[in-house]
Amino acid sequence: MKKILWFAVLSAALFAGCQKPDFDSTVTGEALGTFTLSAPATNTAIALNAATPTAKVEISWTASKPGVDAVPAYKWIAALKTNGSLEAPLLEIASDNAGKDARLTITHKQLDDALKAKGIADGAKTDLIWSVKADNGSTQLISSDIRNISITRMKDGVTAFILLGPASSASAITLNPVSTADSVKFNWTKSLPATGGPAITYQVAFSKDGAFTTPLFAIAAANSGKDTVLSVAMKQLNDSLVKYGFTDLSQTVSLKWTVIATSGTWKQPADYINDIAFLREVNFYLVGSVNGWSIDNPLKMVVDQKADRYSTVFYTYIKLADNDEFKFFKIKGDWGSGYGDNGAGTTPGSYKTGFNVGGNFKVATGGIYRLTIDTKNDLAYIQQKQVGVVGNMQGWNATAPLLGAYLQRDKFLIIVPSSGTDEFKFHDGSLGSPWNFGIGDDRWWGGADGKLVHDGGDPNIKAAYSPYTRLIWDATNVQQLKYNMYQGKLRMVGGAPVVGDWTPANAPDMDYQGNGVWKKTITFTGTTEFKFVSAEGWDLNYGADGAGKIREGGDNITLTAGTYTITVDEYNRTYTIL
Repeated sequence: MKKILWFAVLSAALFAGCQKPDFDSTVTGEALGTFTLSAPATNTAIALNAATPTAKVEISWTASKPGVDAVPAYKWIAALKTNGSLEAPLLEIASDNAGKDARLTITHKQLDDALKAKGIADGAKTDLIWSVKADNGSTQLISSDIRNISITRMKDGVTAFILLGPASSASAITLNPVSTADSVKFNWTKSLPATGGPAITYQVAFSKDGAFTTPLFAIAAANSGKDTVLSVAMKQLNDSLVKYGFTDLSQTVSLKWTVIATSGTWKQPADYINDIAFLREVNFYLVGSVNGWSIDNPLKMVVDQKADRYSTVFYTYIKLADNDEFKFFKIKGDWGSGYGDNGAGTTPGSYKTGFNVGGNFKVATGGIYRLTIDTKNDLAYIQQKQVGVVGNMQGWNATAPLLGAYLQRDKFLIIVPSSGTDEFKFHDGSLGSPWNFGIGDDRWWGGADGKLVHDGGDPNIKAAYSPYTRLIWDATNVQQLKYNMYQGKLRMVGGAPVVGDWTPANAPDMDYQGNGVWKKTITFTGTTEFKFVSAEGWDLNYGADGAGKIREGGDNITLTAGTYTITVDEYNRTYTIL
Protein backbone atom coordinates (compact mmCIF):
# COMPACT_ATOMS: atom_id res chain seq x y z
CA MET A 1 0.00 0.00 0.00
CA LYS A 2 1.10 3.54 -0.68
CA LYS A 3 0.42 5.74 2.36
CA ILE A 4 -1.31 9.09 1.81
CA LEU A 5 0.08 11.67 4.22
CA TRP A 6 -2.94 13.81 5.04
CA PHE A 7 -2.20 17.04 6.83
CA ALA A 8 -5.14 17.63 9.13
CA VAL A 9 -6.74 14.53 7.58
CA LEU A 10 -7.78 16.31 4.35
CA SER A 11 -5.38 16.54 1.39
CA ALA A 12 -3.15 19.58 1.57
CA ALA A 13 -1.48 21.18 -1.41
CA LEU A 14 2.01 21.83 -0.10
CA PHE A 15 4.35 24.15 -1.87
CA ALA A 16 7.73 25.29 -0.66
CA GLY A 17 7.51 28.76 0.87
CA CYS A 18 9.83 31.48 -0.29
CA GLN A 19 12.08 32.39 2.63
CA LYS A 20 13.90 35.67 2.87
CA PRO A 21 17.67 35.68 3.46
CA ASP A 22 18.84 35.47 7.08
CA PHE A 23 19.91 38.77 8.51
CA ASP A 24 22.79 39.37 10.89
CA SER A 25 21.64 37.71 14.11
CA THR A 26 24.35 39.03 16.39
CA VAL A 27 22.66 39.88 19.68
CA THR A 28 23.69 42.49 22.22
CA GLY A 29 21.94 43.41 25.47
CA GLU A 30 18.36 42.17 25.59
CA ALA A 31 17.88 42.22 21.83
CA LEU A 32 16.30 39.28 19.89
CA GLY A 33 17.98 37.42 17.05
CA THR A 34 16.09 36.91 13.80
CA PHE A 35 14.32 33.60 13.24
CA THR A 36 12.50 31.91 10.39
CA LEU A 37 9.38 29.79 9.90
CA SER A 38 9.70 26.04 9.30
CA ALA A 39 6.28 24.45 8.83
CA PRO A 40 3.70 24.29 7.40
CA ALA A 41 4.80 25.45 3.95
CA THR A 42 3.23 28.50 2.42
CA ASN A 43 -0.15 28.00 0.70
CA THR A 44 -1.00 25.01 2.90
CA ALA A 45 -4.75 24.29 3.07
CA ILE A 46 -6.13 22.92 6.35
CA ALA A 47 -9.66 21.58 6.64
CA LEU A 48 -10.67 21.08 10.27
CA ASN A 49 -12.37 17.71 10.67
CA ALA A 50 -15.40 17.68 12.95
CA ALA A 51 -15.09 13.91 13.31
CA THR A 52 -11.54 14.10 14.69
CA PRO A 53 -11.53 17.10 17.05
CA THR A 54 -8.38 15.95 18.84
CA ALA A 55 -6.34 15.67 15.64
CA LYS A 56 -3.38 18.03 15.81
CA VAL A 57 -1.96 20.78 13.65
CA GLU A 58 1.74 21.48 14.19
CA ILE A 59 3.42 24.82 13.44
CA SER A 60 7.17 25.28 13.93
CA TRP A 61 9.97 27.80 13.48
CA THR A 62 13.63 28.29 14.37
CA ALA A 63 14.43 29.69 17.80
CA SER A 64 15.33 33.34 18.29
CA LYS A 65 18.71 33.76 19.97
CA PRO A 66 18.17 35.57 23.28
CA GLY A 67 20.20 38.49 24.53
CA VAL A 68 22.04 38.28 27.86
CA ASP A 69 19.58 36.22 29.88
CA ALA A 70 15.99 37.02 28.87
CA VAL A 71 14.53 33.94 27.14
CA PRO A 72 11.84 34.97 24.62
CA ALA A 73 8.23 33.80 24.61
CA TYR A 74 6.51 33.06 21.30
CA LYS A 75 3.06 33.55 19.89
CA TRP A 76 1.70 32.30 16.57
CA ILE A 77 -0.07 35.19 14.88
CA ALA A 78 -2.43 35.16 11.89
CA ALA A 79 -4.29 37.91 10.05
CA LEU A 80 -6.76 38.04 7.18
CA LYS A 81 -4.92 37.81 3.88
CA THR A 82 -7.05 40.62 2.46
CA ASN A 83 -6.89 43.88 4.42
CA GLY A 84 -5.40 42.18 7.49
CA SER A 85 -2.21 43.06 9.35
CA LEU A 86 0.09 41.03 11.58
CA GLU A 87 0.53 44.17 13.69
CA ALA A 88 -3.13 43.69 14.66
CA PRO A 89 -3.64 39.92 14.16
CA LEU A 90 -6.93 38.07 14.02
CA LEU A 91 -5.44 35.18 16.02
CA GLU A 92 -2.66 35.28 18.61
CA ILE A 93 -1.90 31.96 20.33
CA ALA A 94 0.99 31.16 22.70
CA SER A 95 3.34 28.37 21.65
CA ASP A 96 3.84 25.09 23.52
CA ASN A 97 5.30 25.01 27.02
CA ALA A 98 3.66 28.31 28.01
CA GLY A 99 5.22 30.07 25.04
CA LYS A 100 8.77 28.84 25.58
CA ASP A 101 8.98 26.32 22.70
CA ALA A 102 9.58 27.18 19.05
CA ARG A 103 6.53 25.10 18.16
CA LEU A 104 2.74 25.28 18.47
CA THR A 105 0.72 22.08 18.71
CA ILE A 106 -3.00 22.81 18.53
CA THR A 107 -6.01 20.53 18.10
CA HIS A 108 -8.58 20.92 15.38
CA LYS A 109 -11.19 21.91 17.97
CA GLN A 110 -8.95 24.52 19.62
CA LEU A 111 -8.18 26.12 16.27
CA ASP A 112 -11.85 25.91 15.28
CA ASP A 113 -12.94 27.53 18.55
CA ALA A 114 -10.44 30.34 18.02
CA LEU A 115 -11.85 31.07 14.56
CA LYS A 116 -15.43 30.75 15.79
CA ALA A 117 -14.72 33.34 18.47
CA LYS A 118 -13.73 35.73 15.67
CA GLY A 119 -17.07 35.31 13.93
CA ILE A 120 -15.97 32.85 11.21
CA ALA A 121 -18.98 30.75 10.16
CA ASP A 122 -19.16 26.93 10.39
CA GLY A 123 -17.61 25.33 7.31
CA ALA A 124 -16.26 28.65 6.01
CA LYS A 125 -12.84 28.85 4.42
CA THR A 126 -10.61 31.71 5.59
CA ASP A 127 -7.46 32.85 3.79
CA LEU A 128 -4.81 34.08 6.22
CA ILE A 129 -1.24 35.21 6.47
CA TRP A 130 0.79 34.03 9.43
CA SER A 131 4.07 34.45 11.23
CA VAL A 132 5.47 34.24 14.78
CA LYS A 133 6.15 36.98 17.34
CA ALA A 134 8.96 36.68 19.89
CA ASP A 135 8.85 38.75 23.11
CA ASN A 136 11.59 38.86 25.79
CA GLY A 137 9.88 41.46 27.95
CA SER A 138 11.74 44.44 26.61
CA THR A 139 11.85 43.68 22.88
CA GLN A 140 9.26 42.23 20.46
CA LEU A 141 10.19 40.87 17.05
CA ILE A 142 7.94 39.45 14.31
CA SER A 143 9.71 37.10 11.92
CA SER A 144 10.26 38.71 8.54
CA ASP A 145 9.21 35.36 7.08
CA ILE A 146 5.45 35.53 6.34
CA ARG A 147 3.42 32.68 4.87
CA ASN A 148 -0.06 32.08 3.44
CA ILE A 149 -2.47 29.53 4.88
CA SER A 150 -6.16 28.71 4.37
CA ILE A 151 -8.22 27.16 7.16
CA THR A 152 -11.73 25.75 6.74
CA ARG A 153 -13.80 25.65 9.91
CA MET A 154 -15.50 22.51 11.16
CA LYS A 155 -18.88 21.51 9.81
CA ASP A 156 -18.83 17.89 8.67
CA GLY A 157 -16.11 15.25 8.81
CA VAL A 158 -15.19 11.58 8.94
CA THR A 159 -12.63 9.54 10.81
CA ALA A 160 -9.66 8.00 9.07
CA PHE A 161 -10.02 4.56 7.46
CA ILE A 162 -7.89 2.17 5.40
CA LEU A 163 -8.23 -0.13 2.42
CA LEU A 164 -8.36 -3.89 2.99
CA GLY A 165 -8.46 -5.39 -0.47
CA PRO A 166 -7.54 -6.11 -3.15
CA ALA A 167 -3.99 -5.65 -1.87
CA SER A 168 -1.71 -3.34 -3.80
CA SER A 169 -0.10 -5.30 -6.62
CA ALA A 170 1.32 -4.95 -10.11
CA SER A 171 0.13 -8.48 -10.93
CA ALA A 172 -2.96 -8.31 -13.11
CA ILE A 173 -6.42 -9.45 -12.05
CA THR A 174 -7.90 -11.41 -14.94
CA LEU A 175 -11.32 -10.11 -15.94
CA ASN A 176 -13.82 -11.90 -18.10
CA PRO A 177 -15.09 -8.75 -19.86
CA VAL A 178 -18.49 -10.21 -20.72
CA SER A 179 -19.27 -11.89 -17.41
CA THR A 180 -22.03 -10.56 -15.18
CA ALA A 181 -21.71 -13.53 -12.83
CA ASP A 182 -18.04 -13.01 -11.90
CA SER A 183 -16.94 -9.96 -9.93
CA VAL A 184 -14.03 -8.17 -8.25
CA LYS A 185 -14.52 -7.41 -4.56
CA PHE A 186 -13.27 -4.25 -2.84
CA ASN A 187 -13.49 -3.69 0.92
CA TRP A 188 -12.22 -1.25 3.54
CA THR A 189 -12.58 -0.35 7.23
CA LYS A 190 -15.51 1.70 8.50
CA SER A 191 -15.28 5.45 8.94
CA LEU A 192 -17.41 7.41 11.42
CA PRO A 193 -19.04 10.81 10.82
CA ALA A 194 -18.81 13.79 13.15
CA THR A 195 -21.20 13.63 16.10
CA GLY A 196 -24.64 14.45 14.72
CA GLY A 197 -23.21 14.71 11.19
CA PRO A 198 -24.71 13.24 8.00
CA ALA A 199 -24.32 9.50 7.39
CA ILE A 200 -21.29 8.43 5.38
CA THR A 201 -21.44 7.09 1.83
CA TYR A 202 -18.48 5.59 -0.04
CA GLN A 203 -17.23 5.42 -3.60
CA VAL A 204 -14.43 3.27 -5.00
CA ALA A 205 -12.41 5.64 -7.17
CA PHE A 206 -9.87 4.83 -9.92
CA SER A 207 -7.09 7.03 -11.24
CA LYS A 208 -4.24 6.77 -13.72
CA ASP A 209 -1.79 8.81 -11.65
CA GLY A 210 -3.06 8.73 -8.05
CA ALA A 211 -4.87 12.10 -8.23
CA PHE A 212 -8.36 11.59 -6.82
CA THR A 213 -9.75 15.12 -6.77
CA THR A 214 -10.95 14.27 -10.29
CA PRO A 215 -10.78 10.45 -10.57
CA LEU A 216 -10.97 8.63 -13.88
CA PHE A 217 -14.22 7.03 -12.71
CA ALA A 218 -15.85 6.03 -9.43
CA ILE A 219 -18.43 3.41 -8.43
CA ALA A 220 -20.72 3.70 -5.40
CA ALA A 221 -20.35 1.07 -2.67
CA ALA A 222 -23.04 -1.52 -2.00
CA ASN A 223 -26.32 -0.58 -0.35
CA SER A 224 -26.51 2.80 -2.10
CA GLY A 225 -22.98 3.63 -1.01
CA LYS A 226 -23.49 2.89 2.69
CA ASP A 227 -21.58 -0.40 3.00
CA THR A 228 -17.82 -0.84 3.32
CA VAL A 229 -17.73 -3.33 0.47
CA LEU A 230 -18.26 -3.30 -3.29
CA SER A 231 -18.52 -6.26 -5.65
CA VAL A 232 -18.23 -5.05 -9.22
CA ALA A 233 -19.29 -7.35 -12.04
CA MET A 234 -16.40 -7.94 -14.43
CA LYS A 235 -18.52 -6.71 -17.34
CA GLN A 236 -19.24 -3.45 -15.51
CA LEU A 237 -15.55 -2.92 -14.83
CA ASN A 238 -14.68 -3.62 -18.45
CA ASP A 239 -17.43 -1.30 -19.70
CA SER A 240 -15.99 1.50 -17.54
CA LEU A 241 -12.46 0.84 -18.76
CA VAL A 242 -13.60 0.93 -22.38
CA LYS A 243 -15.64 4.10 -21.77
CA TYR A 244 -12.62 5.90 -20.38
CA GLY A 245 -10.23 5.03 -23.17
CA PHE A 246 -8.92 1.50 -22.52
CA THR A 247 -10.36 -0.01 -25.68
CA ASP A 248 -7.60 -2.51 -26.52
CA LEU A 249 -8.71 -5.60 -24.63
CA SER A 250 -5.38 -7.32 -25.26
CA GLN A 251 -3.45 -4.83 -23.13
CA THR A 252 -3.03 -4.84 -19.35
CA VAL A 253 -4.56 -1.76 -17.70
CA SER A 254 -2.61 -0.45 -14.67
CA LEU A 255 -4.46 1.95 -12.36
CA LYS A 256 -4.53 3.18 -8.77
CA TRP A 257 -7.59 2.96 -6.53
CA THR A 258 -8.82 4.24 -3.22
CA VAL A 259 -12.15 4.87 -1.47
CA ILE A 260 -13.72 8.31 -0.99
CA ALA A 261 -15.89 8.72 2.13
CA THR A 262 -18.48 11.54 2.01
CA SER A 263 -20.42 13.07 4.91
CA GLY A 264 -22.32 16.20 3.98
CA THR A 265 -19.81 18.55 2.34
CA TRP A 266 -16.81 16.57 3.58
CA LYS A 267 -15.00 14.23 1.19
CA GLN A 268 -12.06 12.22 2.43
CA PRO A 269 -10.01 9.45 0.77
CA ALA A 270 -8.76 6.42 2.65
CA ASP A 271 -5.31 6.66 4.19
CA TYR A 272 -3.85 4.55 1.39
CA ILE A 273 -3.76 4.28 -2.39
CA ASN A 274 -3.44 0.79 -3.88
CA ASP A 275 -2.06 -0.25 -7.26
CA ILE A 276 -4.32 -2.47 -9.33
CA ALA A 277 -4.01 -3.98 -12.82
CA PHE A 278 -6.58 -5.69 -15.01
CA LEU A 279 -6.10 -8.15 -17.86
CA ARG A 280 -9.35 -8.67 -19.70
CA GLU A 281 -9.41 -12.23 -20.90
CA VAL A 282 -12.07 -14.68 -21.99
CA ASN A 283 -10.59 -18.16 -21.88
CA PHE A 284 -11.44 -21.28 -23.81
CA TYR A 285 -9.47 -24.50 -23.72
CA LEU A 286 -8.44 -27.54 -25.72
CA VAL A 287 -8.09 -30.93 -24.02
CA GLY A 288 -7.20 -34.21 -25.68
CA SER A 289 -4.42 -36.54 -26.75
CA VAL A 290 -2.13 -33.53 -27.18
CA ASN A 291 -2.07 -32.84 -23.41
CA GLY A 292 -2.78 -36.28 -21.98
CA TRP A 293 -6.47 -35.42 -21.49
CA SER A 294 -5.62 -33.24 -18.48
CA ILE A 295 -8.67 -31.10 -17.71
CA ASP A 296 -6.71 -29.37 -14.93
CA ASN A 297 -3.93 -28.29 -17.33
CA PRO A 298 -5.85 -27.53 -20.53
CA LEU A 299 -4.37 -25.67 -23.50
CA LYS A 300 -5.53 -22.05 -23.76
CA MET A 301 -6.86 -21.06 -27.16
CA VAL A 302 -6.30 -17.72 -28.90
CA VAL A 303 -9.07 -15.17 -28.33
CA ASP A 304 -10.53 -13.80 -31.56
CA GLN A 305 -10.20 -10.05 -30.98
CA LYS A 306 -12.55 -9.02 -33.76
CA ALA A 307 -15.30 -6.95 -32.13
CA ASP A 308 -18.22 -9.12 -33.21
CA ARG A 309 -16.47 -12.35 -32.14
CA TYR A 310 -14.75 -11.48 -28.92
CA SER A 311 -15.79 -13.95 -26.20
CA THR A 312 -17.47 -16.32 -28.68
CA VAL A 313 -14.73 -17.42 -31.15
CA PHE A 314 -11.42 -19.06 -30.19
CA TYR A 315 -8.77 -20.84 -32.22
CA THR A 316 -5.36 -22.48 -32.04
CA TYR A 317 -2.75 -23.76 -34.52
CA ILE A 318 -1.52 -27.14 -33.36
CA LYS A 319 0.35 -30.18 -34.65
CA LEU A 320 -1.71 -33.35 -34.36
CA ALA A 321 -0.78 -36.98 -34.89
CA ASP A 322 -2.80 -39.64 -36.70
CA ASN A 323 -6.05 -40.44 -34.86
CA ASP A 324 -5.60 -37.72 -32.21
CA GLU A 325 -8.82 -36.92 -30.35
CA PHE A 326 -9.86 -33.80 -28.46
CA LYS A 327 -12.71 -31.59 -27.22
CA PHE A 328 -13.13 -27.90 -26.45
CA PHE A 329 -13.85 -26.78 -22.88
CA LYS A 330 -15.25 -23.57 -21.46
CA ILE A 331 -14.08 -24.03 -17.88
CA LYS A 332 -10.73 -25.30 -16.67
CA GLY A 333 -11.16 -28.38 -14.48
CA ASP A 334 -14.80 -28.95 -15.46
CA TRP A 335 -15.53 -32.00 -17.61
CA GLY A 336 -19.16 -30.85 -17.85
CA SER A 337 -18.22 -27.68 -19.78
CA GLY A 338 -17.15 -29.43 -22.97
CA TYR A 339 -18.09 -28.86 -26.60
CA GLY A 340 -17.88 -32.04 -28.69
CA ASP A 341 -18.52 -33.44 -32.16
CA ASN A 342 -22.24 -33.35 -32.93
CA GLY A 343 -22.07 -34.24 -36.61
CA ALA A 344 -20.75 -32.70 -39.82
CA GLY A 345 -21.56 -29.10 -40.69
CA THR A 346 -22.56 -27.71 -44.05
CA THR A 347 -19.10 -26.46 -45.12
CA PRO A 348 -15.82 -28.41 -45.41
CA GLY A 349 -14.05 -28.76 -42.10
CA SER A 350 -17.07 -27.63 -40.06
CA TYR A 351 -18.87 -29.62 -37.35
CA LYS A 352 -21.95 -29.05 -35.26
CA THR A 353 -21.25 -28.69 -31.57
CA GLY A 354 -22.78 -27.23 -28.40
CA PHE A 355 -22.37 -26.89 -24.67
CA ASN A 356 -21.93 -30.35 -23.13
CA VAL A 357 -22.96 -31.90 -26.45
CA GLY A 358 -21.27 -34.50 -28.67
CA GLY A 359 -18.37 -36.90 -28.48
CA ASN A 360 -14.65 -36.44 -29.11
CA PHE A 361 -13.40 -34.81 -32.29
CA LYS A 362 -10.87 -36.94 -34.19
CA VAL A 363 -8.38 -36.40 -37.02
CA ALA A 364 -7.46 -39.40 -39.13
CA THR A 365 -4.29 -37.89 -40.58
CA GLY A 366 -1.63 -36.05 -38.65
CA GLY A 367 -0.55 -32.53 -39.60
CA ILE A 368 -0.75 -28.87 -38.60
CA TYR A 369 -4.34 -27.84 -37.97
CA ARG A 370 -6.24 -24.71 -37.14
CA LEU A 371 -8.91 -25.68 -34.62
CA THR A 372 -11.73 -23.16 -34.13
CA ILE A 373 -14.73 -23.07 -31.81
CA ASP A 374 -17.64 -20.67 -32.49
CA THR A 375 -19.89 -20.83 -29.42
CA LYS A 376 -22.35 -18.27 -30.76
CA ASN A 377 -23.26 -20.46 -33.72
CA ASP A 378 -22.41 -23.82 -32.12
CA LEU A 379 -19.91 -24.69 -34.82
CA ALA A 380 -16.38 -26.07 -34.73
CA TYR A 381 -13.83 -26.06 -37.56
CA ILE A 382 -10.98 -28.54 -38.05
CA GLN A 383 -8.79 -27.37 -40.95
CA GLN A 384 -5.25 -28.19 -42.06
CA LYS A 385 -3.76 -24.70 -42.10
CA GLN A 386 -0.67 -22.93 -40.84
CA VAL A 387 0.51 -19.33 -40.73
CA GLY A 388 2.65 -18.10 -43.63
CA VAL A 389 3.33 -14.85 -45.49
CA VAL A 390 1.44 -13.19 -48.36
CA GLY A 391 2.85 -10.01 -49.87
CA ASN A 392 4.88 -8.28 -52.54
CA MET A 393 7.51 -11.01 -52.48
CA GLN A 394 5.00 -13.58 -53.82
CA GLY A 395 2.49 -11.43 -55.71
CA TRP A 396 -0.09 -11.12 -52.91
CA ASN A 397 -1.38 -14.58 -53.77
CA ALA A 398 -3.51 -15.63 -50.79
CA THR A 399 -3.94 -19.15 -52.20
CA ALA A 400 -0.19 -19.89 -51.93
CA PRO A 401 1.38 -18.22 -48.88
CA LEU A 402 5.09 -18.66 -48.18
CA LEU A 403 5.21 -21.25 -45.41
CA GLY A 404 7.93 -22.04 -42.91
CA ALA A 405 8.33 -24.04 -39.73
CA TYR A 406 5.91 -24.95 -36.96
CA LEU A 407 7.98 -24.17 -33.83
CA GLN A 408 5.34 -25.01 -31.24
CA ARG A 409 1.64 -24.52 -30.74
CA ASP A 410 0.69 -21.07 -32.08
CA LYS A 411 4.23 -20.15 -33.14
CA PHE A 412 5.72 -20.21 -36.67
CA LEU A 413 9.04 -19.29 -38.31
CA ILE A 414 9.08 -18.13 -41.94
CA ILE A 415 12.17 -17.02 -43.90
CA VAL A 416 11.09 -14.95 -46.91
CA PRO A 417 12.92 -13.38 -49.87
CA SER A 418 12.75 -9.62 -49.54
CA SER A 419 14.14 -6.42 -51.05
CA GLY A 420 14.05 -4.48 -47.78
CA THR A 421 10.85 -2.65 -48.76
CA ASP A 422 8.44 -5.52 -49.48
CA GLU A 423 5.12 -5.23 -47.66
CA PHE A 424 3.20 -8.28 -46.48
CA LYS A 425 0.68 -9.74 -44.10
CA PHE A 426 0.81 -12.96 -42.16
CA HIS A 427 -1.80 -15.24 -43.70
CA ASP A 428 -2.89 -18.85 -43.20
CA GLY A 429 -3.95 -19.47 -46.80
CA SER A 430 -7.21 -19.16 -48.67
CA LEU A 431 -9.81 -21.91 -48.62
CA GLY A 432 -11.34 -20.70 -51.88
CA SER A 433 -12.56 -17.22 -50.96
CA PRO A 434 -9.38 -15.07 -51.03
CA TRP A 435 -9.31 -12.39 -48.36
CA ASN A 436 -12.58 -13.48 -46.81
CA PHE A 437 -11.98 -13.01 -43.09
CA GLY A 438 -14.71 -15.42 -42.01
CA ILE A 439 -14.68 -17.57 -38.90
CA GLY A 440 -14.05 -20.75 -40.87
CA ASP A 441 -12.28 -19.04 -43.77
CA ASP A 442 -9.00 -17.16 -44.13
CA ARG A 443 -7.18 -15.41 -41.31
CA TRP A 444 -4.57 -12.74 -41.77
CA TRP A 445 -2.79 -10.15 -39.65
CA GLY A 446 -1.26 -6.75 -40.26
CA GLY A 447 0.80 -5.10 -37.57
CA ALA A 448 3.35 -2.56 -36.38
CA ASP A 449 6.13 -2.36 -33.80
CA GLY A 450 5.99 -6.07 -33.12
CA LYS A 451 2.24 -6.16 -32.38
CA LEU A 452 -0.20 -7.95 -34.64
CA VAL A 453 -3.59 -6.57 -35.66
CA HIS A 454 -5.98 -9.32 -34.64
CA ASP A 455 -8.85 -8.66 -37.02
CA GLY A 456 -7.06 -8.88 -40.37
CA GLY A 457 -6.76 -5.12 -40.69
CA ASP A 458 -3.99 -2.76 -41.72
CA PRO A 459 -1.23 -1.72 -41.66
CA ASN A 460 0.85 -3.97 -43.86
CA ILE A 461 4.16 -5.03 -42.33
CA LYS A 462 7.41 -4.23 -44.13
CA ALA A 463 10.11 -6.90 -44.44
CA ALA A 464 13.06 -4.72 -43.49
CA TYR A 465 16.00 -6.80 -44.75
CA SER A 466 17.55 -7.99 -47.99
CA PRO A 467 17.90 -10.54 -49.55
CA TYR A 468 15.98 -12.47 -46.87
CA THR A 469 14.00 -11.66 -43.73
CA ARG A 470 13.40 -14.07 -40.86
CA LEU A 471 9.91 -13.70 -39.35
CA ILE A 472 8.31 -15.25 -36.28
CA TRP A 473 4.53 -15.22 -35.79
CA ASP A 474 3.82 -15.71 -32.10
CA ALA A 475 0.43 -16.21 -30.42
CA THR A 476 1.74 -18.11 -27.40
CA ASN A 477 0.31 -15.27 -25.31
CA VAL A 478 -3.27 -15.85 -26.40
CA GLN A 479 -4.33 -12.28 -25.60
CA GLN A 480 -1.39 -10.39 -27.12
CA LEU A 481 -0.34 -11.62 -30.54
CA LYS A 482 3.07 -10.44 -31.70
CA TYR A 483 5.73 -10.90 -34.34
CA ASN A 484 9.52 -10.71 -34.42
CA MET A 485 11.66 -9.71 -37.39
CA TYR A 486 15.34 -10.55 -37.93
CA GLN A 487 17.86 -10.40 -40.73
CA GLY A 488 17.63 -13.45 -42.95
CA LYS A 489 21.08 -14.70 -42.00
CA LEU A 490 22.52 -17.59 -40.04
CA ARG A 491 26.11 -17.57 -38.81
CA MET A 492 28.55 -20.06 -37.32
CA VAL A 493 30.02 -18.68 -34.12
CA GLY A 494 32.61 -20.34 -31.96
CA GLY A 495 36.30 -20.55 -31.10
CA ALA A 496 38.96 -18.39 -32.77
CA PRO A 497 40.15 -17.81 -35.34
CA VAL A 498 37.80 -19.32 -37.93
CA VAL A 499 34.38 -18.71 -36.34
CA GLY A 500 34.69 -15.34 -34.70
CA ASP A 501 36.04 -16.01 -31.21
CA TRP A 502 32.43 -16.38 -29.97
CA THR A 503 31.57 -12.91 -31.27
CA PRO A 504 28.52 -13.09 -33.59
CA ALA A 505 29.48 -9.88 -35.40
CA ASN A 506 32.78 -11.49 -36.47
CA ALA A 507 31.30 -14.88 -37.34
CA PRO A 508 31.01 -16.07 -40.96
CA ASP A 509 27.61 -16.20 -42.69
CA MET A 510 26.19 -19.48 -43.94
CA ASP A 511 24.70 -19.62 -47.44
CA TYR A 512 20.91 -19.82 -47.75
CA GLN A 513 19.64 -22.68 -49.90
CA GLY A 514 15.94 -21.89 -49.57
CA ASN A 515 13.15 -23.57 -47.57
CA GLY A 516 14.93 -22.96 -44.27
CA VAL A 517 18.18 -24.70 -45.26
CA TRP A 518 21.66 -23.17 -44.71
CA LYS A 519 25.05 -24.54 -45.85
CA LYS A 520 28.70 -23.69 -45.20
CA THR A 521 31.97 -25.31 -46.22
CA ILE A 522 34.62 -24.39 -43.68
CA THR A 523 38.13 -25.46 -42.64
CA PHE A 524 39.08 -25.78 -38.96
CA THR A 525 42.80 -25.65 -38.12
CA GLY A 526 42.26 -27.33 -34.77
CA THR A 527 39.56 -28.74 -32.50
CA THR A 528 36.76 -26.15 -32.50
CA GLU A 529 33.46 -25.68 -30.69
CA PHE A 530 30.65 -23.71 -32.37
CA LYS A 531 26.93 -22.93 -32.57
CA PHE A 532 24.58 -21.23 -35.04
CA VAL A 533 23.29 -17.69 -34.39
CA SER A 534 21.31 -14.97 -36.13
CA ALA A 535 23.01 -11.81 -37.38
CA GLU A 536 21.52 -9.96 -34.38
CA GLY A 537 23.70 -12.03 -32.08
CA TRP A 538 22.41 -14.35 -29.41
CA ASP A 539 18.71 -13.47 -29.84
CA LEU A 540 18.41 -16.70 -31.81
CA ASN A 541 21.01 -19.38 -31.23
CA TYR A 542 20.96 -23.09 -32.02
CA GLY A 543 23.04 -25.86 -30.56
CA ALA A 544 23.00 -29.64 -30.61
CA ASP A 545 20.01 -31.53 -29.28
CA GLY A 546 21.33 -35.04 -29.71
CA ALA A 547 22.65 -36.61 -32.90
CA GLY A 548 21.77 -34.56 -35.98
CA LYS A 549 19.24 -32.33 -34.21
CA ILE A 550 19.36 -28.71 -33.09
CA ARG A 551 17.34 -26.66 -30.63
CA GLU A 552 17.44 -23.09 -29.40
CA GLY A 553 20.02 -22.77 -26.64
CA GLY A 554 21.36 -26.28 -27.35
CA ASP A 555 24.86 -27.63 -26.65
CA ASN A 556 28.05 -26.58 -28.42
CA ILE A 557 29.06 -28.75 -31.37
CA THR A 558 32.71 -29.89 -31.47
CA LEU A 559 34.80 -30.84 -34.51
CA THR A 560 38.48 -31.64 -34.90
CA ALA A 561 40.75 -30.06 -37.51
CA GLY A 562 39.62 -30.54 -41.12
CA THR A 563 37.38 -29.25 -43.88
CA TYR A 564 33.64 -29.81 -43.47
CA THR A 565 30.41 -29.02 -45.27
CA ILE A 566 27.83 -28.20 -42.60
CA THR A 567 24.12 -28.05 -43.43
CA VAL A 568 21.44 -26.70 -41.09
CA ASP A 569 17.71 -27.15 -41.70
CA GLU A 570 16.21 -24.42 -39.54
CA TYR A 571 12.64 -25.46 -40.33
CA ASN A 572 13.08 -29.12 -39.40
CA ARG A 573 15.64 -28.45 -36.65
CA THR A 574 18.31 -30.78 -38.04
CA TYR A 575 21.95 -30.51 -39.11
CA THR A 576 24.45 -32.65 -41.03
CA ILE A 577 28.25 -32.58 -41.21
CA LEU A 578 30.09 -34.06 -44.19
